Amino acid sequence: MYKIIEPQVHGLHGERINALLGLLKIYQNFYLSPKEQDRATFVVAEDDKRGVYGGAVIYPCMVFPSVEFTPEDSRSETLGKILSSFHPQDPEYWTARICFSGGNDSSTSLLETVKVYQHFYRILYKAFCYFAEKERTHSLTFTLRPIDSHVDHTLRILTYQIWPNLIEVRLPENPEGLFHGILPLKVHSFKVRPPIQKFLNFRSSPKAGVMTEGSSSLEEGKVS
Repeated sequence: MYKIIEPQVHGLHGERINALLGLLKIYQNFYLSPKEQDRATFVVAEDDKRGVYGGAVIYPCMVFPSVEFTPEDSRSETLGKILSSFHPQDPEYWTARICFSGGNDSSTSLLETVKVYQHFYRILYKAFCYFAEKERTHSLTFTLRPIDSHVDHTLRILTYQIWPNLIEVRLPENPEGLFHGILPLKVHSFKVRPPIQKFLNFRSSPKAGVMTEGSSSLEEGKVS
């Protein structure tokens, strides 16, 4: 089951929210401030066998007033300035942290595991489209661990990589090994500014259409 938990119903889903935040803390050393959590939307993947095994938290970030880079910038400041450059007229933008730990069950066949991965990212894309339409935003930024997109180091599966119009953000240094991306959801209003282009890698997939089918199919906070 996949459930979208919006801010007004956080109190009804405390266990799910804490379980997802616990996974993000373990795997990415990621924390939300109380203010960010109050406004966050959670997409939770769970089942009877594994409980909560992944999902995403979508939360607001403040736009940097200046996108001029300096040698003193930290990695997080550099990333923030890159992402801020796509929102010059806005005070904030929305970003997502993605976590997935559902593919490590040795009793599940390889084929079934691949299906779990692909289904997870397909549903997540639908949830992102729903959120973007609701918030009237033209894009979402996101962060995940690359290992969360393949079963092992020898078998890589097309998962989030076939999200249409995906843009990868390349930081000069990335010791955490995290993948940072931008997902344009209204392509015609999405403009790339020349000083930022050196940090970006554009991806496009001829199979992208399979991700968008039924993208707004939601009922009672569930995604199917």
